[in-house]
Amino acid sequence: MKKIIFIALSFYFTSAAYALFPIIDIKNINGDYLDETGKAHAEKAYYELPSVKIRHSDIKIKVDKKEKNLVISDPNTSVELDFDFSFLNVFKAFSFDNMQIKSDKKIFSVTSSDLDLYISPTKYELSEAYIETDVTNLDIGNGDDIDIADGLLLNGLLKIKSIHFSDFDDVVFEDLLTENPDMADSVATLLKKRGQSLVPMVIRFVNFQIKKGTFSGVSKIDSYINLWLRTRGTVKADRKKEIYEIHLQKAKLGIFSIRGTIMKMIKKLNLDGVTVKGHKVYIDLSNKPIPEA
Repeated sequence: MKKIIFIALSFYFTSAAYALFPIIDIKNINGDYLDETGKAHAEKAYYELPSVKIRHSDIKIKVDKKEKNLVISDPNTSVELDFDFSFLNVFKAFSFDNMQIKSDKKIFSVTSSDLDLYISPTKYELSEAYIETDVTNLDIGNGDDIDIADGLLLNGLLKIKSIHFSDFDDVVFEDLLTENPDMADSVATLLKKRGQSLVPMVIRFVNFQIKKGTFSGVSKIDSYINLWLRTRGTVKADRKKEIYEIHLQKAKLGIFSIRGTIMKMIKKLNLDGVTVKGHKVYIDLSNKPIPEA
C-alpha cells in the first residue's frame, strides 16, 4: 500500500500571509467519536496540501486525540496527518450522518443532516446543522496567519434547523425566577405548562453569527415555552494561550432576562476546559487551568 506522511500539519490548516484555507471537499461522512478516538467512513474526498493533490473514494478515517493523529485511507492510499484535536476537549462523545466538509480557499463550511452530541446525562439531537466561515472580504493585515478558528471569530455562521433534548430541570425555572423576581406569575405559568406537557424540549431555527468578535443569535424555544431566545455578546481569543473568552452581554427569552440562568446551565454541564466566571465563559483548548480573576 502506498503511504504518504505529512508532518506538522495542524488542525487549523494555516496558510501564512495569504489568509487562505486549503482546498477540501469531503462528501457523505458518517461516524462517531468516543473516549478520545473516532472512526468514520466517507464516500469521496479531495484535498490539496502543499505541492500535493489527493483524491480518495470509499475512504476510512481514524482519529486519535491523545496522539494528535488523523489517518485517511482508501484501498490504495493512506495519508497520516499530525492533527490537533484540542477543539474536541468539551465533548465526550458524538456521532454524525451525511456530513460534508468543503473549503475553497476563502470559505470553509461543514454541514450535517444529523448530529448527536452526548453531554452527560443528556443527548442533544441536531438536525440540518451548518457551520461556515467566509474570509473573502476580510483584511487581516499583511503577513498575518489565519486558521479556521480565527475565521469563525472574524466572520462565522451557525445554523441549525432543530435541536431535540430532554426537558428542562426544575432548577432552571428557579434560576429564571431569581433573575426575574418581578415576573413570578409568568414563571409560574411556564411551570404549569411544563406539568401539562409531554412534549420534549426543542430549539428551532438557530441562527448564530459572529463578525469581528461580536456575536448575535436568535432561536425559537418551541415546546410548552414557545418563546424566542435572543443573545448578544463578544468573543476574544488568546492564540498563544489557546483560550477563548465569550462574554454574554444580553440574553432574553421572550420578556425574561435569562443571561444569569444560561451561565448557571453552562456551569452545571461541567465541560472539560470550560470555565464560567460571572457572565463570561472561557474555553481552554490547551487543557491548562484558567487563572482566577
